[in-house]
Amino acid sequence: MKFHLKTVSYIVNKPFGRYYIPARYQYVILRDYFKNNNTLFSLPQGEPAFSKTSIRLRTIIKNLNRNDSLILLSMYVLPEDNQIRNLIFKQLIKKKIITHFIFENIVANNKKKYDKVLNLYKLNKFTKFNT
Repeated sequence: MKFHLKTVSYIVNKPFGRYYIPARYQYVILRDYFKNNNTLFSLPQGEPAFSKTSIRLRTIIKNLNRNDSLILLSMYVLPEDNQIRNLIFKQLIKKKIITHFIFENIVANNKKKYDKVLNLYKLNKFTKFNT
């Protein structure tokens, strides 16, 4: 898959979903993903460990242009707060950002695919609390 215009990756320095991957290993996974997609790797931008509002992710999205790419290890690096997560999805859809969710093997580039990611996120959170 060819990445578009500007490609930015993002990591978190705390557990996400059922994963906890130290930053240096997140770099390795992202580097391999870029290599497998024949794209020049640049270091990912990280969220401060104390941030609860995903300020860095929101800033990244704000600075992306139409049809740029955002690479995330998982949909679970998105904020748990529904309001912030929904705002992020609206911005991604509006700006037509192409988002790669590596662990889920999903590339979202339109409202239908983002809705699929959001529904999967909600379903997995729901089943997490009911198991």
